[in-house]
Amino acid sequence: MATNKIALVTGAASGIGRASASRLVKRNITTVMLDRSPEVMAVADEFNSSGHTAIGHVVELTDAAALQSCLDGLLSEHGAIDIIVNNAGIHPKKAGGKFLVEEISLADWQRVMAVNLNAPFQICAALLPAMKAKGWGRVVNISSSGARRRPVVPSSHYIASKSGIIGLTRCIAEEGARQGITANAICPGPIKTGLTTSSSPEAIARLTAEIPVGRYGEPDEIAAMVEFLVSNDASFVTGAVIDVNGGSAMA
Repeated sequence: MATNKIALVTGAASGIGRASASRLVKRNITTVMLDRSPEVMAVADEFNSSGHTAIGHVVELTDAAALQSCLDGLLSEHGAIDIIVNNAGIHPKKAGGKFLVEEISLADWQRVMAVNLNAPFQICAALLPAMKAKGWGRVVNISSSGARRRPVVPSSHYIASKSGIIGLTRCIAEEGARQGITANAICPGPIKTGLTTSSSPEAIARLTAEIPVGRYGEPDEIAAMVEFLVSNDASFVTGAVIDVNGGSAMA
């Protein structure tokens, strides 16, 4: 069934972003895919060759001017973006483990914030006015189970950024509710992506042992929740923080 919806997914070249974009295009939603990796263009071509509609853009999210130019272009071309999936994220590791607070330089702190929190804010600030004017919109922000539990493994810059995403999500949900906009945050547990597999074998084994279902999740298991939250079936779900973690954190 054809739709006139347009989605924007960041970090769309791989992992949760790619899986989310795949589910959206299969719902006949035109999906704009942003990533710093040129691989995003090949992924978009792959989706298009299967009869779907995807548009790839190579954008470095730490470059606020470049990101704004991209967003302005999308608004000029499409008028409004209906769905935002802020998925892109970075988590620098020290020998596969965490950095202590005192080991993080201000530059590294700011780089993590730029990708994980500043870019989602910039994207939402740019695209929400057109959503509100249209009277319908969906925002899904990918946080982390690390923002919901004791932060044994994750570093403070990552945790702070992912905690900030939850606060941003709640503000968007409050401010957009009367205009038909919902905003929700997903907190994945350990998922098989490039971000999590950069952890040390010891850290992976320790995390796996703490997951009741006994395994890491798959990107498509997070994408399934994204697909639900952007649907009309989820119109009464907003401001929620949803754990998808195999039972490793039970709020």
